[in-house]
Amino acid sequence: MNNWLKEIAAEIPLEDLPEEYQIVAELFGVDGALRLAKESGGMRIYVPKFEKLIRARRDERIRAEFNGANHRELARKYELTETWVREIVARRPYAQTDIFSDDP
Repeated sequence: MNNWLKEIAAEIPLEDLPEEYQIVAELFGVDGALRLAKESGGMRIYVPKFEKLIRARRDERIRAEFNGANHRELARKYELTETWVREIVARRPYAQTDIFSDDP
């Protein structure tokens, strides 16, 4: 970010930002909120839920750490129910198939 823009960001109180940018500024600072506005201002941005962003990697880790009897331990570690851990372990990750492959 340009020096003059950093200086301006330092002068803007959080309360002067629009409400939706106040949340961003609380997390990433006023300069972060201004950078977001500069780079993507006017765009509609969908922010997926945290769970959706981490689900695949979390499930991968659960399957890797599963030893056949540690459902409860994994449920506590990943803040899930034991039933959900059982479902994750039972589910196989989706395998991508190559539609152009000569293999049947």
